[in-house]
Amino acid sequence: MSPYRFGRLAACVAALCTLSFAASAQTPAAEPQEGAAFQCDDGGKLYLTFAETGEGVAAMVWVRGVTYRLPYLPPEPGPVQIVWSDGEHSLIWSPGVRLMWMASATHLMCGRGGHKH
Repeated sequence: MSPYRFGRLAACVAALCTLSFAASAQTPAAEPQEGAAFQCDDGGKLYLTFAETGEGVAAMVWVRGVTYRLPYLPPEPGPVQIVWSDGEHSLIWSPGVRLMWMASATHLMCGRGGHKH
């Protein structure tokens, strides 16, 4: 898939969510009232929305009581996916509305579909 199509796909995903999170890196926060909510395999929820940063669109992710601001990473060859990461925390979107959250002590699958590698 060309970088142009990835950009269009990221824009489509961004259009699905509201721009409602504060633009902070890691902030203790109550469960959001806005944004797209995804059920995770641990029984919790992940909330997702997007914010324009001046350098592109960043994913604003709320998981386990903390909000993370993750910049978009350019696509790499391989399976179709969109990645946002700050180097320590990552959110990976793949077709079928599957979201994978990864941090040092956490690996969650959220959305529809089972856990697949």
